[in-house]
Amino acid sequence: MALGMILAYESIMGFKCTSILADDLTGANDTAIQFVNEGLSSLVLTHTGGTNSSSFGNYDVIALNSGSRSMKAPDAYRTARDLTARFRTTLDGGRLYKKVDSVLRGNPAAELSAVMDELDIPLAVVAPSFPANQSIVRQGKLNSGSAGIDAVDIFSRGIKGKAGGIALEEIRGGPARAARYMLDRHADGVNVFVADAVTDDDLEIIYHSSLLLDRPLVLSGSAALARHMARDMSRSRAGRLVRPERIPFSGGPVLVVAGTRQAETAAQLTTLSRINSSPIIRFKTELVCRGKAADAVLAAFSEASRIMGDSGDLCIIAVESMFKSEIPAGDVDRLEAESPDSAAAVSAALGSLADRLLGTFGFSVLISTGGDTTLGVCRSLGVEGIEPVAEICPGIPLGRIVGGPYEGRSMVTKSGRFGNQESLLEIQRFLKSAQDECIAERKKKII
Repeated sequence: MALGMILAYESIMGFKCTSILADDLTGANDTAIQFVNEGLSSLVLTHTGGTNSSSFGNYDVIALNSGSRSMKAPDAYRTARDLTARFRTTLDGGRLYKKVDSVLRGNPAAELSAVMDELDIPLAVVAPSFPANQSIVRQGKLNSGSAGIDAVDIFSRGIKGKAGGIALEEIRGGPARAARYMLDRHADGVNVFVADAVTDDDLEIIYHSSLLLDRPLVLSGSAALARHMARDMSRSRAGRLVRPERIPFSGGPVLVVAGTRQAETAAQLTTLSRINSSPIIRFKTELVCRGKAADAVLAAFSEASRIMGDSGDLCIIAVESMFKSEIPAGDVDRLEAESPDSAAAVSAALGSLADRLLGTFGFSVLISTGGDTTLGVCRSLGVEGIEPVAEICPGIPLGRIVGGPYEGRSMVTKSGRFGNQESLLEIQRFLKSAQDECIAERKKKII
């Protein structure tokens, strides 16, 4: 669900391959899974360093995390522009889709400008809506369970050109009408269009209207808009689609690591804990911020060892600040610490804890919530990539770890604000169903 872009290029195999550049890891995952849903293969790379384009030909979709969400706007601009130039050279250009966070966190305008500047494309269409996760844009205002955000104003203030909205009535007039509207206003100087969208059907019209513009543009939106590009790609790949495989989970204990402070995740953890009679281990982030990360890791590991020693099959770790009542409503998906350095330290400490727990108790599945947390965990575990396998809930994918000592184990990534109160329970039920299918399959082979 994070800021990113998709570059499509002609591969040596003679068909288009797609690349996703996201500003956090959960965003790369929630977009890549949309293509897997349509029968396309994908790989999410956890960081920008050391990527090798020679391996890209094995996948239809490559997703890359830029890690730029918490940067200041000038730094995010430089990062996005540098990566656009790098991918432009490596992937030989082509169509482009720029993914934005569905509540416009991070630096959406600065990064959009960077992409447009680097590619010298003066036209962009932006649709941040993700209706399945209660994010919609109406009359230029983005609403997601709180006061509306002026989406048009965000881009007006953050780009070099002129931004304008596309009203719902123009979109629901059909792709041709929406395209004519954009071309007319583009002739008057508007170069970034922020589109209203309340339903998935609206997003489909936006996607098809962009195809009718018949000129270079940056198509931009949440993972929900990317889904329509995926469907379009799948139609053009008849006979080359990947068959859905069995979910890679045959049973075993589950580890949950939550570093977000979002109220949605707090409610989900509370429900999961209550239904399973499994306590939530509260990770002491204030120790990390005072330079005592090792003490925080040891305290949480000791408590987890007691729980797992009692024949536990579920271990829940959450930052202590998640449950403090003084956290302001609508707080962003960040850790307790306010500075980027402290947030990175907490993420790294949670990663160190996850590494120790996985190595000691052999957890089969890791569920990670929050983009910063997920990146910190992956770095500590030596994870090079994640192969998305299935979308459990909207924007919440299950994947297979690639690289490092835990290669092949399952990982679920979730943005802090995604889902409803029972989403973690739904994930647990999904895993149980996959386990039952695996057991049934083994029994058939024995018979």
